[in-house]
Amino acid sequence: MNTAIRPITLLRAALTLAFLYFGLRKLGSFSTDVAIYDAIGFGQFPRYVTGSIEVVGAGLLWWRGREGIAGLLLLGTMIVGLSALLIWVGPPYWHMLMLIVGTGTVAYAYRDQPMRLIR
Repeated sequence: MNTAIRPITLLRAALTLAFLYFGLRKLGSFSTDVAIYDAIGFGQFPRYVTGSIEVVGAGLLWWRGREGIAGLLLLGTMIVGLSALLIWVGPPYWHMLMLIVGTGTVAYAYRDQPMRLIR
Protein backbone atom coordinates (compact mmCIF):
# COMPACT_ATOMS: atom_id res chain seq x y z
CA MET A 1 0.00 0.00 0.00
CA ASN A 2 1.30 3.42 -0.94
CA THR A 3 1.24 5.62 2.19
CA ALA A 4 2.77 8.71 0.58
CA ILE A 5 0.44 11.70 0.38
CA ARG A 6 0.75 13.50 -2.91
CA PRO A 7 1.38 17.25 -2.66
CA ILE A 8 -1.61 17.95 -4.93
CA THR A 9 -3.85 16.19 -2.39
CA LEU A 10 -2.56 18.46 0.35
CA LEU A 11 -3.16 21.49 -1.88
CA ARG A 12 -6.72 20.33 -2.60
CA ALA A 13 -7.30 19.91 1.14
CA ALA A 14 -5.99 23.42 1.88
CA LEU A 15 -8.09 24.91 -0.93
CA THR A 16 -11.16 23.06 0.33
CA LEU A 17 -10.75 24.56 3.79
CA ALA A 18 -10.17 28.05 2.37
CA PHE A 19 -13.13 27.97 -0.01
CA LEU A 20 -15.47 26.49 2.57
CA TYR A 21 -14.40 29.22 4.99
CA PHE A 22 -14.81 32.10 2.54
CA GLY A 23 -17.92 30.65 0.89
CA LEU A 24 -19.74 30.01 4.16
CA ARG A 25 -18.79 33.50 5.37
CA LYS A 26 -20.47 34.97 2.31
CA LEU A 27 -23.53 32.78 2.63
CA GLY A 28 -23.68 33.46 6.39
CA SER A 29 -23.89 37.24 5.81
CA PHE A 30 -20.84 38.20 7.86
CA SER A 31 -20.73 41.98 8.21
CA THR A 32 -17.32 42.28 6.54
CA ASP A 33 -18.48 40.42 3.44
CA VAL A 34 -21.73 42.38 3.28
CA ALA A 35 -19.72 45.64 3.45
CA ILE A 36 -17.38 44.51 0.65
CA TYR A 37 -20.30 43.73 -1.66
CA ASP A 38 -21.95 47.04 -0.70
CA ALA A 39 -18.71 48.81 -1.70
CA ILE A 40 -18.73 47.05 -5.07
CA GLY A 41 -22.20 48.44 -5.69
CA PHE A 42 -24.06 45.55 -7.33
CA GLY A 43 -26.13 44.61 -4.28
CA GLN A 44 -25.92 41.42 -2.27
CA PHE A 45 -26.98 38.92 -4.96
CA PRO A 46 -23.39 38.43 -6.26
CA ARG A 47 -22.34 37.55 -2.71
CA TYR A 48 -24.72 34.59 -2.68
CA VAL A 49 -23.61 33.49 -6.15
CA THR A 50 -19.93 33.71 -5.25
CA GLY A 51 -20.40 31.96 -1.90
CA SER A 52 -22.35 29.16 -3.57
CA ILE A 53 -19.71 28.70 -6.27
CA GLU A 54 -16.98 28.56 -3.63
CA VAL A 55 -18.79 25.92 -1.55
CA VAL A 56 -19.72 23.81 -4.60
CA GLY A 57 -16.18 24.17 -5.98
CA ALA A 58 -14.73 22.98 -2.65
CA GLY A 59 -16.86 19.87 -2.94
CA LEU A 60 -15.94 19.30 -6.58
CA LEU A 61 -12.27 19.25 -5.61
CA TRP A 62 -12.96 15.79 -4.11
CA TRP A 63 -15.22 14.37 -6.82
CA ARG A 64 -13.02 11.97 -8.78
CA GLY A 65 -12.79 13.08 -12.39
CA ARG A 66 -13.99 16.62 -11.67
CA GLU A 67 -10.97 18.10 -9.92
CA GLY A 68 -9.88 19.95 -13.06
CA ILE A 69 -13.36 21.42 -13.54
CA ALA A 70 -13.32 22.55 -9.91
CA GLY A 71 -9.91 24.15 -10.39
CA LEU A 72 -11.09 26.08 -13.45
CA LEU A 73 -14.36 27.13 -11.79
CA LEU A 74 -12.60 28.38 -8.68
CA LEU A 75 -9.80 29.99 -10.69
CA GLY A 76 -12.34 31.97 -12.69
CA THR A 77 -14.12 33.01 -9.52
CA MET A 78 -10.85 34.22 -8.00
CA ILE A 79 -9.88 36.18 -11.10
CA VAL A 80 -13.25 37.95 -11.12
CA GLY A 81 -12.99 38.52 -7.36
CA LEU A 82 -9.49 39.96 -7.61
CA SER A 83 -10.61 42.23 -10.44
CA ALA A 84 -13.49 43.51 -8.31
CA LEU A 85 -11.15 44.16 -5.39
CA LEU A 86 -8.68 46.00 -7.63
CA ILE A 87 -11.37 48.17 -9.23
CA TRP A 88 -13.82 48.92 -6.43
CA VAL A 89 -12.56 47.97 -2.99
CA GLY A 90 -8.80 48.04 -2.52
CA PRO A 91 -6.29 45.96 -0.52
CA PRO A 92 -5.65 43.38 0.87
CA TYR A 93 -5.03 41.20 -2.17
CA TRP A 94 -2.52 38.61 -0.92
CA HIS A 95 -5.10 35.93 -0.09
CA MET A 96 -6.67 36.25 -3.54
CA LEU A 97 -3.27 35.87 -5.19
CA MET A 98 -2.52 32.75 -3.15
CA LEU A 99 -5.89 31.24 -4.08
CA ILE A 100 -5.26 32.03 -7.76
CA VAL A 101 -1.92 30.23 -7.61
CA GLY A 102 -3.46 27.27 -5.79
CA THR A 103 -6.48 26.87 -8.05
CA GLY A 104 -4.32 27.39 -11.12
CA THR A 105 -2.04 24.61 -9.93
CA VAL A 106 -4.98 22.23 -9.45
CA ALA A 107 -6.46 23.17 -12.83
CA TYR A 108 -3.08 22.51 -14.47
CA ALA A 109 -2.50 19.23 -12.63
CA TYR A 110 -5.87 17.91 -13.82
CA ARG A 111 -5.89 19.68 -17.19
CA ASP A 112 -6.81 16.52 -19.08
CA GLN A 113 -10.25 16.31 -17.40
CA PRO A 114 -11.90 19.38 -18.98
CA MET A 115 -10.50 18.37 -22.36
CA ARG A 116 -12.14 14.93 -22.09
CA LEU A 117 -15.51 16.61 -21.50
CA ILE A 118 -15.11 18.77 -24.60
CA ARG A 119 -14.27 15.85 -26.93
